[in-house]
Amino acid sequence: MCERLYTAGKDILAMGYYKNENARSGDYQPGHEDAVADVLESHGFQRFEQKDVPQLKRGHLKIWWENGFGDELDDLLADLPDGCFVLQPGGTQSFPDILVKDFNGRAVALECKSGKGTHPMWNDSTPKPGAAYIMSSGRMNETTLFMGEDVITPEEQTTIEKYHELFEKLKRECEAEMATVNNFKRGWLYSHRRQFFQQGGKDKTNYFTHPDRGQCEQKVLEFLAI
Repeated sequence: MCERLYTAGKDILAMGYYKNENARSGDYQPGHEDAVADVLESHGFQRFEQKDVPQLKRGHLKIWWENGFGDELDDLLADLPDGCFVLQPGGTQSFPDILVKDFNGRAVALECKSGKGTHPMWNDSTPKPGAAYIMSSGRMNETTLFMGEDVITPEEQTTIEKYHELFEKLKRECEAEMATVNNFKRGWLYSHRRQFFQQGGKDKTNYFTHPDRGQCEQKVLEFLAI
């Protein structure tokens, strides 16, 4: 059991609201990722930055989570001590926000979501099964935790990918047809945007009043304790 990661998870769960970014002036106010990093450090985890792990590339992280968070990172993280973490290992806009190597040598992905509302903004990606998410809400001034697989089903993921492929096929067909009527030579193209939302009212979208909140948080704590 990784007791220190488990207790860090409990302290993270007790946090209030933190914005995504650090304050630009005045007293130090940690951004959401840094606030989580501070908790990990307080429980004995050693902090590293992306520049400290030059052998770790964004592509390695993508292969790791696409393969279900297996052992792909073991060799790349071999020189790092057990009980450490890398903040934004793939860069500021890449998953995960924090890569933990726990005291058992296991690689754990933590993704920080922060906003004024009560559910995350997903933009162009959906929750990743096997990753632990940390949601900070300005409206609630609270934090909640959930595993990616507990808020979206495999069937939903499969359906999304099916229709994404269909949209991509239609886009290619549109581009080919546009090329035949491009008489003014102005370079017009069509593009659809990959973007994900949650809707259906607070009964579905409020992560803080949802009936599954307690169950989701407990599953994250159990996952961190492995």
